[in-house]
Amino acid sequence: QGEMPMGKRILVFLMGALLTLPLCGCWSYRGADELDIVVGIAIDFDKTAKKYKLSYEIANLEGADKNSIIDSVIVESEGNTLFDAARNAKRREVNRLFLGSAYIVVISQALAQEDGISHVIEWFLRDAECRETMYMVLSQKESAKEILQSSDKEKRIVSVKLQDIIAEDNKVTASSTKKMLYEVFNAIQSPRRSAMLAALNKIQNGDKEIWELNGIAVCKEDKLAGFLSPEESKYALFVEDELKGGILTLSMAGMQTDDISLEIHRNKTKKSFTYEQGKVKIRIETDTHVFIAENHGLLDVMDEELVKRIEEAAAEMIEKNISALMARIQGEFNTDLFGFGEMVYKRDLPLWRQLEPSWDTVFPTLEVTVSSKVRAINSGFIK
Repeated sequence: QGEMPMGKRILVFLMGALLTLPLCGCWSYRGADELDIVVGIAIDFDKTAKKYKLSYEIANLEGADKNSIIDSVIVESEGNTLFDAARNAKRREVNRLFLGSAYIVVISQALAQEDGISHVIEWFLRDAECRETMYMVLSQKESAKEILQSSDKEKRIVSVKLQDIIAEDNKVTASSTKKMLYEVFNAIQSPRRSAMLAALNKIQNGDKEIWELNGIAVCKEDKLAGFLSPEESKYALFVEDELKGGILTLSMAGMQTDDISLEIHRNKTKKSFTYEQGKVKIRIETDTHVFIAENHGLLDVMDEELVKRIEEAAAEMIEKNISALMARIQGEFNTDLFGFGEMVYKRDLPLWRQLEPSWDTVFPTLEVTVSSKVRAINSGFIK
């Protein structure tokens, strides 16, 4: 049995959402033919007009069947508040917008940088119809709306495509993160008081623009503080113990380019701390199992000593890159992105109560030690 085609999968999901509506007896009941199914939402803020601008991607189910390609349309509205903008959409749509099937919410850089994202999340979580499991991402384009716009001639539902890209990334390239609304809200409200969001961009690929995950957006408190590159994001996933896959490359044969590719099979990260003589020390330990997936230099990977050197070189690289990332997080961002304070809070509450008032000054001075172990569990057989 092969995987269900994208068009059929979308149709089944959306029709299922519609079919469940009549089962919910409530005062606000509306028939399925009176609703437009929203699959994605983009939020911008016009500083000059001081208006919120919402862009809804709506699935076009008219005449849809299992063999047809389901496309979408963008409906825009604006208002003095998010709720005001949402209600004003009714002025442009005959049907009421149904938000319960939305996959993704995209926030503009300007909004996240100047106003923050807490009030946006709070509005979605307060609304009974919206799902708290929507992916929350940040646009690296000038507006959030641009992310939801399809730039090629092929008809498609953009939000579904973006959801698939985000959901699969940490298993394949490990270049970003995947955070749902409630996870971002919990991170901001927790002692770490910061959050990570997937950063989405659009780049030119041949004669058309395509979507690209481009690292992680770092939020300090609830405001955008800056970005981690895709490579830095991989090591952020190491620290957060969220890494499910990806590639590590090394130079072992003295070539001008990296000649060994290691495919990450699984990883386990452990974080711990000690408190001695008034100083908190953090320890990060990673244990990574890899496959030797490419051997450009044609090295003898059946040689146990060579494999050991590869493992040691990979472990050293992981330690070096995590240490460099921590230096940037502590220095440039000065935000407890990885929840070290939260770890102290959970494991030693009296100590956390002692440290909490001065944590913002303590955090940049934390001594962080990184220890990595890499095990090559398969050298890859040549067929």
